Amino acid sequence: MKKAADHPTPTPKTDTASFTLGGAALQLLDTTWRIAVPVIIVAVVGILLDKRLHTAPWLTLAGMAVGFVIAGLLVKQQIDKVNREERS
Repeated sequence: MKKAADHPTPTPKTDTASFTLGGAALQLLDTTWRIAVPVIIVAVVGILLDKRLHTAPWLTLAGMAVGFVIAGLLVKQQIDKVNREERS
């Protein structure tokens, strides 16, 4: 009959590259602001200019397009940073 002490207990992984819920949540929040903030800010500027210049909805739509491009560049920058960290 074997005792419980004869069986090794598995040790938890302590690798820094392993998935953690806190790390994933921070990445998600980081990605969220990179998408939302540029689009919202530039759209609001477009709305204000449309009201002042009576050009609705064209400056709002142009602003949103610019905001999406900026958001895409910011997310690409974040992905590149994560990839560099994983390689090192």
